[in-house]
Amino acid sequence: MSLSSSILPSQVEETLAACPHGVGKSSLVSSIFNISKEQTGVQHGRAGVADINREYTSPSNPRFILHDSQGFEAGSAVNWGTVQSFIKAKCEEKELKNRLHAIWLCLETPRTGSRLLETGDQNLLRTAQELQIPVIVVFTKYDVLFNEKYNELQAEDEEKEYEELEPIAETKAAAALKERLREFTDFDFSSVSWAQVSTGKDYKDVKGRLDMLQELTRVTRKCLHNVEADLWPSWAAAQQVNARQKIYFSIQEGFKKYWRDLGENTVYEKHRLIECMARIRDDILLVWNFNDPDKLLVSQEFGSKMFEFVKEFLPEPVTTSDFSATSDYVSVAAAIVPVLGQIVAAGSMITSFAKAAYSGYQRGHSTAVCLRVYITDLTLILHHLFLATLVCEPPRPITPELVDETVRLYQNGDASRIHKDVLGAIGRVPSNPERKIADLIKFEVTGGREWDSEDHL
Repeated sequence: MSLSSSILPSQVEETLAACPHGVGKSSLVSSIFNISKEQTGVQHGRAGVADINREYTSPSNPRFILHDSQGFEAGSAVNWGTVQSFIKAKCEEKELKNRLHAIWLCLETPRTGSRLLETGDQNLLRTAQELQIPVIVVFTKYDVLFNEKYNELQAEDEEKEYEELEPIAETKAAAALKERLREFTDFDFSSVSWAQVSTGKDYKDVKGRLDMLQELTRVTRKCLHNVEADLWPSWAAAQQVNARQKIYFSIQEGFKKYWRDLGENTVYEKHRLIECMARIRDDILLVWNFNDPDKLLVSQEFGSKMFEFVKEFLPEPVTTSDFSATSDYVSVAAAIVPVLGQIVAAGSMITSFAKAAYSGYQRGHSTAVCLRVYITDLTLILHHLFLATLVCEPPRPITPELVDETVRLYQNGDASRIHKDVLGAIGRVPSNPERKIADLIKFEVTGGREWDSEDHL
């Protein structure tokens, strides 16, 4: 027996089906969207021969589609004409998912004496402004500018250690980039959003490089939000570095249908509790968009682990004609939770557990509590799992060991405290209980501080 949500339609799929997908460049694309460089189709380290009309996709991220253009070197008028035609054609598309809503213009971070913009780059910026398409200028290889400033400092004082010079070099590099953009007379960079990134392994630590990528996701999200309100959900699902955007989107989508009035939700009527939980799980997983080639997160084993967390909160089962004897419940229970089957073989607790899981959805406080605990546990476990994958190289597939360790750490660490917090937040006669659960989740992922608007941008 496995959890199936096919009977209940997905709220998240309905939203994502109407949205476009992200675009990017080489190592940047690989890091942001969690795909291998080979899958991007991007030309590496050279202008190359790219067809902007070709769509590149990746099995490790189904929300990803890339259109890659050639670089705008001097004299590349033909290439610019191709790109211009593509942009205008996309802007005329009727369906939201086929239109062009934002552009990443990837430029190498300018160093002393290097060229900032090619003529084609300036043409693209002007065309995008005329068509009111937001452009995010992404300055790649920022580590090269940092190294330039660091080497200058080291030449001035060879006695100082790296730890002393590093923060000074960072400050000088940031100031140099801002000054270069301010002095550039052919284009006003204050009219566009921009961010600097580096995926170089010798620059900063993993967290430092990740911070830069997360800043790019925030800048992009703001641009998408300013264009059309329904655009950014696709971005939240496609990007694979910003966990808070995923949590925010998951909560927002949940409140549209399946998180509302969990104890009195008419959508759940005539469905088994196990089907309701599966629908919630599958919609949340759509947002996180893990690279899960073996479908571990929708497996019976993972479902069993999640049921372990909520077994004490399950409502009293109601009589159902689907099972004719106690032995039927025991066999179902063994399929749902094999761990419990080993511990309490054919006992009354596991039988009651199976009855509750396979009973029809019951309106009432106990059902609401069970689903609130389930939503909280699942969201936080996936958050921990997502963070654990970020230290790995793309395409970062989910492994059984990673799932088991994440669940184990949560079970032995935060689970009991969080369950108490959930019960304390909603009380016996709660006011806006689902909103309180959402606030509790946000509080946990921010490390105990208040959630502000920047956390989901």
